Amino acid sequence: MSALSPDQIVTLTQVLVVLLGIGIIWAVYHGSDRAELPGEAVEPDPTLVDDATPDTRGRTL
Repeated sequence: MSALSPDQIVTLTQVLVVLLGIGIIWAVYHGSDRAELPGEAVEPDPTLVDDATPDTRGRTL
């Protein structure tokens, strides 16, 4: 026999699933504000003059 009743097992499972969900969400979003997103431009040095011709290598329509 189990030391827990069926109601206690269901409640314990629900609590563990909620905690697991919170843990997964935290792991995904922890530090995401520092993530480099695809296509994100690098901030140029403000002391340098802008290029007269843009770099179009690798760009498609």
